[in-house]
Amino acid sequence: MRAVLDQSTLSNEERLLLLGSRIQLNEKEEELMRDLLKDGIDVPQLIGLASRHKVLQLMTPHLIRLDDEKNITTTYKFLLHYHYIGNRQKNIERFKELKRLLQTFRKAKLKAVPLKGAILTPLVYKDYGLRMMSDLDFLIHPDDRKRASSLLKEEGFIIGKYDWTTDQEIPISREEEMMWRMNAGNLYSHIKRSGEDFLKVHRVDFSYDVELKKNYDATNALLDAANEKSFLQTDTNMLEPLDFLIHLAFHLYKEATNVQYVYLHADLNLIKFCDVREYVKFAEEQNQLDWHALQARAKELGAEKALFYTFTFVDLLYQTNYIDQLQQLDMSDQSFLEAYGENDFGSSKMWKKSFVERFFSLDNRDELEEEPVVQLFPERQ
Repeated sequence: MRAVLDQSTLSNEERLLLLGSRIQLNEKEEELMRDLLKDGIDVPQLIGLASRHKVLQLMTPHLIRLDDEKNITTTYKFLLHYHYIGNRQKNIERFKELKRLLQTFRKAKLKAVPLKGAILTPLVYKDYGLRMMSDLDFLIHPDDRKRASSLLKEEGFIIGKYDWTTDQEIPISREEEMMWRMNAGNLYSHIKRSGEDFLKVHRVDFSYDVELKKNYDATNALLDAANEKSFLQTDTNMLEPLDFLIHLAFHLYKEATNVQYVYLHADLNLIKFCDVREYVKFAEEQNQLDWHALQARAKELGAEKALFYTFTFVDLLYQTNYIDQLQQLDMSDQSFLEAYGENDFGSSKMWKKSFVERFFSLDNRDELEEEPVVQLFPERQ
């Protein structure tokens, strides 16, 4: 049974955020958006909220099309439109690089499986302007970390971060790299100048521990089941549909419950919940989603909590009812839905604020009772 979100407690901007963060709207959703726009909104607040949740470009076509009474000024419409077309241009350049990297990995016989936006953007969102991407994500075997990094260095990448102030790529120190490698489930970002004004640098992330448990069982199982398919006109190892969905849940749950992502303001971003909902709709349309098989696979991968957490809050935010499809998981103890910090502190702590309060907050660091021993703060473009 799904939780119900009390719409009366939300501002017009918050309601618009949830309504507009989807690829397609039905007639009722369109009418609700029109009514909210007519009622009046704080456009800068909406832009800040949507940017925080990485969905501004996704909402833009809906906002412009449904603003019948022109409550959004032309100046803001220019801003929204330029953000959308800029994101589209960035992604066009990213996918040129992605195709080239897939060919490089194939030639080197490196099993690097594309994840998240690299798959969702062309397959589900289709319009390259709608899905924001910060990097190109791949899943690799833990034993392939050094080889994967070396391949990128041969292609002109460095391990480092981009500095907007100086417009330079800054290599990280050996000490920083080693600390990251010992405490994170992915390699530190590899970056390379793109040569495109809309995209300062290409950024690649290699993940090798999807659960942050350091036993790599789930990672190895996902990679073992990956099959070669044609993607971007290149033979590429890809996750099976159920595994792809489970990985989205792993990723969402990991970032929602680990302190490191609170510091990055990435603990609760709507785009991750949106991705799950849109991929479910896509998989169902393609007859690729068997809910019984999904739950059986989740048990094999140890993903029960991740899957249940993900769909509990997808249902809350989007007023769907997927959780009723997950009865086989038998989650009688649901206290983990409000817990965090097990990987950071060795034992779980409980959030003080509700999920909704934290979701709409711009910063949840006030929730943290103590700082983790190890802090990882990668800069993001």
